[in-house]
Amino acid sequence: MDSTGMLELLVVVLAVFALVMVIRKRYQSNIPLMFYLAAVVFTNATDRLVNPYLMYTGLCFALLLRFEFMGTGFSKFIAFMTCGALGLVAWNMISDVIG
Repeated sequence: MDSTGMLELLVVVLAVFALVMVIRKRYQSNIPLMFYLAAVVFTNATDRLVNPYLMYTGLCFALLLRFEFMGTGFSKFIAFMTCGALGLVAWNMISDVIG
């Protein structure tokens, strides 16, 4: 495994930590936003590609989750979509390292 793969695994660990924070309903946490910042910087700096539609849609969901005026049902829906996007980006990055 090279250093790029190791760095990608560290970004995936940050994704898992962000996923845990969203599952525990800590919607005001900045961890998902830090993950997307690290993921965007990583994908732009290396030749490892993640679907940009998935990446930026997940970023929009993470930003939308920070709003406090949403109802509980809509917040749960946005949190579910955020978890799905985080999981898919992490899965894509892990498949790049393994494959």
